[in-house]
Amino acid sequence: MGPFQQWLKVHMRVQGETNRIPAPWGAADCNTPRVHRKLREIERVAFTDDELTQIVACMARLGSAEDGWINLIPRINDEDDRPTSLGFFTLFSGGSTGATMCTWVPGSHNRRGLVQASLGITHVTGHRVFAELQSLAVAIPKTWIVDQDHPRRGLVLRLPSDEPNEQVLKWALRAVGALSTAGPIRRWRADVYLPAVS
Repeated sequence: MGPFQQWLKVHMRVQGETNRIPAPWGAADCNTPRVHRKLREIERVAFTDDELTQIVACMARLGSAEDGWINLIPRINDEDDRPTSLGFFTLFSGGSTGATMCTWVPGSHNRRGLVQASLGITHVTGHRVFAELQSLAVAIPKTWIVDQDHPRRGLVLRLPSDEPNEQVLKWALRAVGALSTAGPIRRWRADVYLPAVS
């Protein structure tokens, strides 16, 4: 069994209620390098466009640890509580989540130096979205690097190290809203994959 096929302990926190549910990594069909098995807690947070403070705080926490990621999912209905698993890594594997959502990964350092923070958007438009976002008045900021813009694998952006988390978050929500086919988005869910523990 590979490292991403294990069952993980999940803390599901929605509007003050905490539950534990198992989340199998096997749901994400992607090739990832072998790593040591670690447990990663998931904090689930419901929020709206005008209450971003908690999500920005989570971004700062993960940024300080240089580990983890956050999946941002539109809440289409109250029953849509499926775990998002490896949404960001799906972008690089040729797969799709079947829904428009985005994933933010904090910057980190390795032997070669700084690895820029990343923002990935999966979508079901069936085409590249760089020009479409511009036409929808959600142009990608000029200082951001387009690492990938693929009809099936999605959009991946590299972010400057000094870009404020709140600005990144606001742009991400606007972009997902512009590319979504489900109508106006008023509510969101953040699956915060906290720094791993041995």
